[in-house]
Amino acid sequence: MKKLLTYLSIGLIAASGCLSSCDEDEDFAAPTLSLSGNEATASPGEEVAVTVTMTTDGGFQKLVVTKLWDGVKQSEESFDAPLAAPYTYTVTDGDADHILTLNFTVTDNEGRTASSELIITVELTPLQLLLKYNWRLSEEIRKKTSQNDISDPYTDDVYRFNPDGTYNKSIGEKADNFNDIWFNYCYYDFNEETMKLLMSRTGAFGEEVTDTLRVTVIDDTKLYADVTYYGLDVFDPTYDPAEEYEKRFVAVAKTSTFDPYKPGAADDTEGPAKMCADVTFEND
Repeated sequence: MKKLLTYLSIGLIAASGCLSSCDEDEDFAAPTLSLSGNEATASPGEEVAVTVTMTTDGGFQKLVVTKLWDGVKQSEESFDAPLAAPYTYTVTDGDADHILTLNFTVTDNEGRTASSELIITVELTPLQLLLKYNWRLSEEIRKKTSQNDISDPYTDDVYRFNPDGTYNKSIGEKADNFNDIWFNYCYYDFNEETMKLLMSRTGAFGEEVTDTLRVTVIDDTKLYADVTYYGLDVFDPTYDPAEEYEKRFVAVAKTSTFDPYKPGAADDTEGPAKMCADVTFEND
């Protein structure tokens, strides 16, 4: 009887050892996840690609990619198999207003996770910046004297550029004695390589005038552009026949309260000239 108990004890110990050994064999390593890069820079409309490398010894359950703005979840995408190609994301216009992060999290069959993040810096192109904001004229610096020569009626002028190639100006409460009651603000063309901005106006007699601005700075707060004014000496002999100026604009948010031309809705559609002359821009 004692021998039988001894054999049973040995058997139980052996079985226990086997079970312990089997458990150790199935104690898989925790999952890992890494990205080919954790930072990227792109403009709206551009595509960002990142390679996701994972290990899931405990078996692959899912990969979740979460888009965050300023740390707040916006959307997520789930995959039930490892990615066979780099993950791609196309940057949107809305991303430009936030810190854009893509979080990648893999989960194995034991519920364990590993994650990594890609932070995308969104940079707007000059044209995208021009369209994103309204632009209030704040200064006109005469290069000859480095003094601000802006006339008071222009200090509340706000320009708006549209994706269809048209633009307009809100004259504000202060109007001058000629331009603001004579011209329609019509079309523009912006060459992002030369940074030359052409802006056409049409007068009350149908005459077409194109203003040339050579943009030197544009970002999310300001726009600076060099311009040449001709004929100022006709009105003031202290000026030269051609004077170089720097026009300075302040970026302001686009809102539904933008009011083309004079205050009120009466002239919003037609403007003082009631037409826009056709124009062919030569912008190189």
